[in-house]
Parts: sequence; C-alpha cells; structure tokens
Amino acid sequence: MCSEQRRWENLHDRWDLVKELPEPLPYFWKRCSGKQIDPSINIFPVYSDREFQKTKEESIKIYAYSNRFLHKMTEYFSRSRVGFALFDSKCCLLRLYGSDQFIDWCHSQNITIKTDWREDAIGANAVSVGMATRKSVAVVGSEHYCHALINTAMYFSPFIVDDDKATGKPIFFGGLALISPFENRNQDYLMMAAAAANDVALHLYTGNSFYELYYTETKGLLSVDVNTLTGKPHILYHNSAIFNILETPYANLSFKKVDTLFDPLPQNVEFWDIIKTNRKITDEDLTLSIRGKEDHYIVTTETYWQEHLGFRGIRFFITTAKEISYNVSKHIGNNALLTFDRILGNNSDFKNVISLAETIAKSDSNVLILGESGVGKDIFAQAIHNASERKNKPFIVVNCAAFPRDLIASELFGYEGGAFTGSKKGGNIGKFELANTGTIFLDEIGDMPLDLQATILRVIEQKSFMRLGSSLVTNVNVKVIAATNANLQQLIAQKKFRADLYYRLSTLRLNIPPLRERGEDIILLARHFIESVSRRIQKPNIMTLSDDAQKLLCQLPWHGNVRELQNLIEGVVQLFPIDVIEPKFIIDYLGLTNEYVQELAVDQRQKKITISSNFKSEEGTELAAITKKDIEDALVANQYNKTNTAKYLGISRKTLYRWMENYSISY
Repeated sequence: MCSEQRRWENLHDRWDLVKELPEPLPYFWKRCSGKQIDPSINIFPVYSDREFQKTKEESIKIYAYSNRFLHKMTEYFSRSRVGFALFDSKCCLLRLYGSDQFIDWCHSQNITIKTDWREDAIGANAVSVGMATRKSVAVVGSEHYCHALINTAMYFSPFIVDDDKATGKPIFFGGLALISPFENRNQDYLMMAAAAANDVALHLYTGNSFYELYYTETKGLLSVDVNTLTGKPHILYHNSAIFNILETPYANLSFKKVDTLFDPLPQNVEFWDIIKTNRKITDEDLTLSIRGKEDHYIVTTETYWQEHLGFRGIRFFITTAKEISYNVSKHIGNNALLTFDRILGNNSDFKNVISLAETIAKSDSNVLILGESGVGKDIFAQAIHNASERKNKPFIVVNCAAFPRDLIASELFGYEGGAFTGSKKGGNIGKFELANTGTIFLDEIGDMPLDLQATILRVIEQKSFMRLGSSLVTNVNVKVIAATNANLQQLIAQKKFRADLYYRLSTLRLNIPPLRERGEDIILLARHFIESVSRRIQKPNIMTLSDDAQKLLCQLPWHGNVRELQNLIEGVVQLFPIDVIEPKFIIDYLGLTNEYVQELAVDQRQKKITISSNFKSEEGTELAAITKKDIEDALVANQYNKTNTAKYLGISRKTLYRWMENYSISY
C-alpha cells in the first residue's frame, strides 16, 4: 500500500498526473479542488438516526427488489472480503451485504450504514461519480480524491429504471457498489456490479410498471411479501386508496408487519389463511377486522413466486360493493341502454304514456310499471333510469320469477360464506348492494314469495338490510322500479301480495297499453323490425309488407304484444327468401289454421259492418259514431291509400274525405 500512498500524494501534488486518470475522474478531481474539499479526510460524515430513518422510508423500492437478490449474490463471496453496498439516490449507504469478514473489514475502514458518500462530503469516489454521470464506474485505491478510501477498490453501477414521462430524463433509485480491499481488486468486478445493478433495475422497472398500473386502475392495493426463511409476512407495497377503502387513517406501512393494519388471530381467520397458504381468490366476499372494526370487502388476490430472488408473496386487491358499483358505472356504464327517444309509437294513448314516464323520471320516488307480457316494461324502466338523476349510476335487473324460492333472498341481499349448503366459501354480494346509489329493477314483482315481500318492504322503508348469515347492517341508497303483468289488486284480495308493499312500490304508476290497442303502431313497429333485422344479418334488400299482410297483422290479437311481433318479423325475414311479405308467410310461420284466419276475417268484417251501419245513419249520428282513431287505424293498415281505406271501412271515398276533414286528418 505504500506505493498507493505515494501515488495518491503525487496525484495531489502534480496535476499533470491527474489528467492521466481514467475518464471522467480528472474532471471530478478538478471540481473537488475547486470546492476546496480537504483530501485528507479519513472519517465519513454520518446521517442522524432520524435522517437515516426517513432516507430508508424513501428508499423502500430499493430494499424490496435488492434485499434478497443481494443476499443470493453474496453466496459467491461467502468466505472473502468482497461484498456489496446499497446506496440511495442521495449517496447514502443503506446496507452492506457480504460475509462476516467483509463486514468487519468495512467497519475497519469506517465504511458503515448511514455514511454520506456525496462528493461534497468525501470527495470524488465511485458512488458520487457514478451517480453524477449515471454510468458504471470503477475507482480504485489512490484514484479516490480523499484519503479515507485509499485502501478500497470500488465498482459502482446506478439503478437506471426508465425515462420520466414529464422530463424525458432517466429515473434512478440509487445504485449498487461492489467493494473489496485494494489488494483484492479485479477488473471483472465492474462487469459483475453492472450486471447485478441491471438485474435489480429490471425488477424495479417491471414492479414499478405493475404497481403504477394498479395505482390508477385498482382500488385498494396491498402487496404482502413472505420471508421464505422465517415465513413471516410484511407489507411490501400499498397505495393510498387502501386507507379510503378500509376507512382508516393514512400511514406509511411499507415493510411493516401485516398485523399493523389487519387485526391478528383470532380475528381475520380467512385473511391470515390466504396469506399462509399463498392462496389465489377472485372477487370473494371477506369480512375483515381493521383495527377493531369489522366490515364486508370484495377481495381478489394474485400470488407470485420469484425463486432466484427468494420472493414469495401475495397481492391483495381490496374494494367494497360501493366502489364496485361506482367503477362499473364509470368504466362500462350501467345496464340501462335504452332512452325515451328509442321508444317507437304514434298512437295517441301510447304517446301519453311516454309523456307520463318522462315526468316520472324526474322524481326519485319508487315506480310500479303495469302491463301485459311483452309490452316493453323493461324498456320503460331503462328509459326512466336514463332520464333520472341516477343515470350515471348502476342499473341492476332482478327477475323475481327466474330464481328458485330458496335462492332469491341470497340473490337480492347476498350472504356470508357458509351461510347455507352450497354457498360460496367467500360469500357473495347481493343485487341491492350492487345497485347502491343507482336503480334496482324488480321485474315480475308479482311472483315474489310472500315471506320475502316483508323483507323487501323493510329494505325500502329503512334503506338497510343484513346479508344472510351476517349480523352486520348494510346501508343502501337505491331507487326501486318494479314491474308486473299480474293483477296485483286481485293478488292482494287473495292474500298473495302484501297491500303495504303495493302502496310503497306504486308511489308512481305507469300502465302500458297492449299492442292490439295501438293499431297504427303495429305496422310502424313491423317495418322497424324488418329494417333492423335486415341490417343485422346484412340482407341486401329490405322486405316490404303487402296490403293484405298489413291487414292480417292488424287483425292478430298479439297476446305476446311487441315481443311477439318482433319474433314474428325476425323469423319471417330470415326464413323466407322473398322481397314482399304476404299473408301466407305469416300464416306459415305462426302455424295458423285456415279456420282461425277465417275467424279473424269474420271478426274484422263484423267490425266493418258495425262501422258501416253507423255511417248510414243520419249525419249527426254518423259523425258521432266513428272515431278519429278508427280512421287513422284504417289509413295505416292500407298504407294511406284512400280508395283501399274507404273499402276497408265499408264507406265511399267521398264519405271518407268528409270524415277526415271533420277530424282534421291530413294524409
């Protein structure tokens, strides 16, 4: 070492020798001289305990991805005085990794944690130069500006992760130095240090990208790392949203014990078992106890195992039913796709129903929609939701007739794990919770079991409920739209429907007329369905309806209403390679008998005779006997052909024009 001592002294006496140092050391030596840094320094400045604790907390990512990796790397130097030193971006020595011999030697050279390796503190060295240049660098023995490191060979490489999106400059989290006594120097060590730093940087980058993704897209992220040697879990990462989800004050919990946040056993049995068994779950309902407070949470986990780093861990994605509802609405919208402008109809009575529904939508009161099967009660429910103040909130549909009697309660209100035979282990969230802040549509409410009607009534009145098997109260804020084709008044008289629930549901009522009472709308809807089906199946020619086909459509009773008409048109358009739909295609598709079709014609003729006889009465009686609707229906059925319309009604063209003039009908 005497030769290194002399060389170091010569470098400080003769600046021509400094120029011969490996680049970029001459520049940094000159800068140190200009700063009048004392080259004789032998003692490193040391951070205070408080400053060092803050530095460690700011360097959590370095610890997370370096700790085990460097422990593995030191196995190559298990019996030597060669090891690694981990530095943060401010040149603070965070940790030493190596054999006992290496640690002892470092301490003999005053190389310890908490030491400050900045240029201003200890002169130009491998760490300060590498940090400044963002490059790997070797500084050996006398090449160090200050005497404190004259006996040391250092090979440093920074952790360069990625370019900052705002500045375009590299992001770095610190760096890694391979350190040895001067006499153990080896030019290959720089390559080894660079490879190790690149490996750590790669894990920092992938980990940072992963967490950045979930910080922005997932509510409540918690990553639990399990030490493969001790089996003890600690919190590796968490985002700030986890505290909002768990409703607990923010704290930096990285590298803290998991039970700092989650209550230990005997609480949270399922949670601790998931960590112990490294178990993957998806959207399971867990009851978690957080600092003495229990609540329901929706939990998904993702496990990971990185053997070469000694990592085994599990990521928890924790949210609540409320957050799920919010995110469903925010990212994919609600299930209500239809609005009032999508509802077709020119019938005056039907237009009045639409107008009433638009008024109802402005209110937050419960709504009861009545009407035969197939009239479009679900369409009106969607339109009311989309015209209400809850339009950007969830719209959850429950068909009360679709679930077995013993399952509908769990479907509506959810359940705890193990609440009944066959239940999911993690429990399940109910429709009312999913609809929170939005609308729940209870279709076929008349089929609701009588005992469950009392529960529904309490939920509507109290706006809260308990899941099956739970003692925790869940509060909800939902608008209820119910619908049925049943005669609820009759069911009440038969004691099959609760009168008090009926009154709660029917604050606002909407009665949708059947299709057979919307005469002029039958052809309007038929043409609409022809066009929509043709576009969907990419049929080049749009079919038309013959006059006789239109007459037949207007004669049919339409017990299935609009749904039946839609199914008929869809079947005919796809099955028959024709341009004009004639009655025979409708008859064939529906499987009607000749006798039935004749009966329809007889019924229609009787109607015409009745109308015709009224026309033959005296003028005053004649005008009072026929309605505007009769004429409008006939015009639509005959495509507004006046001659055919007059024949259809059994009157003359002259009489038809007189009636049209009287009712101000202009076609």
